[in-house]
Formats: sequence, C-alpha cells, structure tokens
Amino acid sequence: MFLERISLPSILFILLFGCANNIAEELVEDCSEAENFYIETIAPIMSQNCVSCHSGPSSSGNQRLDSFLSVYSLIEVTLDRVNRDPGSAGFMPLGGNKLTNEQIAALQAFIEIDCE
Repeated sequence: MFLERISLPSILFILLFGCANNIAEELVEDCSEAENFYIETIAPIMSQNCVSCHSGPSSSGNQRLDSFLSVYSLIEVTLDRVNRDPGSAGFMPLGGNKLTNEQIAALQAFIEIDCE
C-alpha cells in the first residue's frame, strides 16, 4: 500500500515546510490604500492637532500619533477622545478646539480601511 511506503520523517518534512510557507504568505499585508489615505488625509490632521503632545520618546500618555503604524493601532482610542464633548474628561485635543465634522469623518473612514 502507498501509505506504508511513506516514512515518518518524510511526512514531518512535508508538514513543517508546507505549513511554514502558507503562514508566511498569510502574514504579508497590503496596507497601501490605508497608508496613502494616512499620508494625504490623516497625517495633516494629526500634525495640526496631536503631534505637538503625542510624538517622540516622551509622548503624552505614552501614545505616539506621529506615524502610520502608531495612528493605525490607536485610531479607535483617538476617535473616542476626539468625539467627547470639550471640557469633559479625556477630551482631545487637550486645550484645543474640537475637530471639525470633516476631520472626524476622515478619522472614521481611516478606521474602516482594512489592510488586506
């Protein structure tokens, strides 16, 4: 029978390398749409309203908002903060004006762009 001729090391070799290749392929994400939207739309909002406090090694709240990856990972928290009423606990930008409806809509659109 065919299965009796296949050795255990051969089966392990196939399983290990076959799975490793599939995993490596799945880890590659295309974030170009999100990155372009960040550069064109989100980065200017962050630059005008957030990075004066949220950048560099000593950023406020230890939350950096000065790069695509940091903003992408903190966008839900950021949206929560900018949607609060001015003067309420946690409102951002601290000491600044509430973002415009267009700016908040852009942040919401950014959260909806998935890396594929």
